[in-house]
Amino acid sequence: MLALVVAYFFLPYWIQAAIPVWLLFLAALGLEVEFFLGGYLQGRRGQPAPAPDRGPQQRDLSDLGTWAWWDAGAATALPELESSRFRWIHVAEAAVGIVLVAAILFYASRPRGWDAVGAEGRARTEAALSREASLVAGHPAQVGCDTSGQYVGVVQDADGLAFVGGERAYLTPSICNTLYQLAVKHRTPPFTQTARALAVLGHESWHLQGVRNEGLANCYGYQSGVEIGVHLGLSEKEARAMMREQLATNASDSGLNVQYRVPSGCRDGGTADLHPSSAGFP
Repeated sequence: MLALVVAYFFLPYWIQAAIPVWLLFLAALGLEVEFFLGGYLQGRRGQPAPAPDRGPQQRDLSDLGTWAWWDAGAATALPELESSRFRWIHVAEAAVGIVLVAAILFYASRPRGWDAVGAEGRARTEAALSREASLVAGHPAQVGCDTSGQYVGVVQDADGLAFVGGERAYLTPSICNTLYQLAVKHRTPPFTQTARALAVLGHESWHLQGVRNEGLANCYGYQSGVEIGVHLGLSEKEARAMMREQLATNASDSGLNVQYRVPSGCRDGGTADLHPSSAGFP
């Protein structure tokens, strides 16, 4: 039971959200019911119940000492036990334990990330992302945050999806939350996390523009990511540094998916340079 509780606290939030915390209490209750029914059914079958014994069990004696040791200690311990009285310190200790458990459960079960964003914040975020995607695509576009996992996420192994030449794109809640923190809350999440979110939005926006090649969409997305980052609240220096990091790590991030590697012309003055007259790249 303890292992189950500890494991629950360390699960990713999207799994915790699918497992109500009251199931843990139900499992604990089931364990106690099993103990009760076990003893009750044993009595119903006519099996004699063991005589009450406050002394140590045989396994304790084997681990901790012999009867002689316990008999010597019992003579001094018994009067002490008889004189023990109710103490408020015990109540305080129990109360503190209950408060700590309640605080842990509250912290573990509260919404995090995109799930903690209200309806207004979600609408403002999707409107801002749709505006940026429309500028890149050259036509009206809608960017949605796929909370259902139907289009993007762990199962699809994708942070974003867009219909080539279409008007609709989807991003994972994690990407949306990063961009929400930047565009709506005016906070800058960790450098690489923000850089990845901008690159994904830029990549999918170029698919909406009509670019089908994944590597080329990455190259163009890194370049557009600078302007997107500035529009969402970054300085040009910060946004360009982020996109340069994404370009530098493109090969390692792509791994075996070689189709996502940028083409050789993805460089300053290269065939995939959107602004060949400018010295800055991406």
